[in-house]
Amino acid sequence: MLEHRMLTSKLLAFVLSIGLSLPLALGQSLPNSETGPEQRVPALEAAWPDWLPKPAHQCPADLMPRHRADALDFSIARCSRAFDGCVGSCRSGAAGDCYGAAIVAQRVANGQLAQALFLQACTLGVTSGCTNRAAELDTIDDGNACAIRTYKMACDRDDPWACSMIGFHLIRGTGVAKDPARARKLLSKSCKYGPEDQACQVGRSLLKEVEH
Repeated sequence: MLEHRMLTSKLLAFVLSIGLSLPLALGQSLPNSETGPEQRVPALEAAWPDWLPKPAHQCPADLMPRHRADALDFSIARCSRAFDGCVGSCRSGAAGDCYGAAIVAQRVANGQLAQALFLQACTLGVTSGCTNRAAELDTIDDGNACAIRTYKMACDRDDPWACSMIGFHLIRGTGVAKDPARARKLLSKSCKYGPEDQACQVGRSLLKEVEH
């Protein structure tokens, strides 16, 4: 059980730290200014935006629309420099800015604001936003039914991290019946962005586990 918990935590740590398989370098440091994300994220957490639903009881799978937004249309650097601008654009329906702001907020503090922004991105069609919110639910409750359902839907839409995550659960039998054959099939979709992508590396590692 301890080994399983460690593996789960390690896998989810990948998901929650790199922005879910989008092939971008997220290593820029956040600006240290009076109005930068380091200050604005806790301020918005304290004075919650009235337009942004809190994510507590909403499942990403239930909010995932049929259309898909262009998940690559966002900039971590820009949202780091102008966090309030990205949040404002998110309010106006810019899915990419919701996603970018969510990643920036998560890097400051993985609290309600980051999760709400991921969920807003999900609602606007960024599938990786759905996966990231599901991953947070999974850290709280390993094999969470909503998370599993979200991973399945997002993997059907070819989100690499979702395929890695549902593959992991199919191998381990947490939240879903063990099914190594199906896990192998879904994990083969983890390399959408190439072998250097973390989702691909995790997927390949899990495939080796299935083969042994």
